Amino acid sequence: MNIVDLDTTSVRELNARLHEASSDSEPNGWRVVNPKGKHSLAVGLQAPHRVTIEGPVGYYCGGMNKAAEVTVTG
Repeated sequence: MNIVDLDTTSVRELNARLHEASSDSEPNGWRVVNPKGKHSLAVGLQAPHRVTIEGPVGYYCGGMNKAAEVTVTG
């Protein structure tokens, strides 16, 4: 399980890590904490990741998604 804290990681870095990770090279489970209404989280995903975002998100969360499962609990 990959855990990303958006208090210390930028949205750009989160999305870059999600895009760089393939289902073969890294675990496909992701947990994102402290989103605090940020926009454009987990967008344009091509790999079959399972992304759970814990907290409120802004606009365009999980958009242009081909294979990932994005869940928001907040």
